[in-house]
Amino acid sequence: MELNKDTIPRYLQERHADIALFDADAELIAEEIGDGNLNFVYRVFDAADPRCSLIIKQAPPYIKILGPAYPLTTQRLTYECRTLEVYHQLAAGAAPAPHYFDAENAVIVMEDLGGYHLLRDALIAGNVNPAIPAQIGTFLGRVHRETRAEQAAHYRKHFDNTEMQAITADYVFTLPFTEHETNFYTPGLADKVAQLKTDEAFLQKARALKSIFLTEQLGVTHGDLHTGSVMVHGDSAKIIDAEFAFYGPVGFDIGLFWANYCLSYFSHTGTAAVQAQLKTALVRTWESYAAEFKAGGKTDTLQHIFHTAAGFAGMEVLRRLIGAAHVKDIEGILDAQRKLQAETAALEFGVTLVKQYESTATVTELCALL
Repeated sequence: MELNKDTIPRYLQERHADIALFDADAELIAEEIGDGNLNFVYRVFDAADPRCSLIIKQAPPYIKILGPAYPLTTQRLTYECRTLEVYHQLAAGAAPAPHYFDAENAVIVMEDLGGYHLLRDALIAGNVNPAIPAQIGTFLGRVHRETRAEQAAHYRKHFDNTEMQAITADYVFTLPFTEHETNFYTPGLADKVAQLKTDEAFLQKARALKSIFLTEQLGVTHGDLHTGSVMVHGDSAKIIDAEFAFYGPVGFDIGLFWANYCLSYFSHTGTAAVQAQLKTALVRTWESYAAEFKAGGKTDTLQHIFHTAAGFAGMEVLRRLIGAAHVKDIEGILDAQRKLQAETAALEFGVTLVKQYESTATVTELCALL
């Protein structure tokens, strides 16, 4: 059953007893709100009381933005639901609360984060709240600590999201550095991109990081934790869009989060105060993460997590510049010369970070590369 704004009210009313949010005879109104690439997302509210609302998300058996010619497993929503449950068990309030899951139709009904907006949009506007990276770091430190294999082996089998993991592996570590139809980039980068594709020192590090991504199993990993996967309101942050979650290298979460703050940093070239705040955000993320992770008495893997996070951050920066999925922070720069300047600096940073990820030992050293 593929839902739309006309069929959703009846769908929810037929499951009223399970969801228990609206009155049985409520007049429900659905509006599509999602602009993501993979899934359909709707906000549904009671016509008599618009404050009574929820979000309904459905995964079609294909990539939404490309259509049925590009099939994709609907199991991705099963993993997202499992991730929401883990997050609420370990860090209540850190993600929207799930109300109902329909595996057969690949539907999640969850809390409506009314009043929240994307962290990416806040950063684009130059609003860098230091409480947010500290909160995300603490959250990740707790989840990664509590789901590590020697403590909770059952997580491994519940998060074997291999199909979505393989997609990430291709689009982050391989395809951007080949001639592929999905890649695009500013023409002014062409020479540097061509050079990168033949840089064996870089490609060797990229292959090593891809191997870590595919084989390392340290804990439950969100798998797509960029600044468009975090919603904020004041000092509160909530994690969304966990369909790529898998049991893997937890440094990937830190790396992606860092990388998108770094991309924001380059987008704000010429605004020293904002850039200084973004550097501080990188530090706060790691400091809060390390403090929470060490609270469980587990410290022997922390330096390894840092190294892999640095490498993954470099790969994420690069694929957002020359791969299939770019970011509004950079793409929204209207001045062509300024955009190329930001992209060139970001590309050089990403390459350096990948090449030096094993020797970059502290977050201060990482910030010094910016």
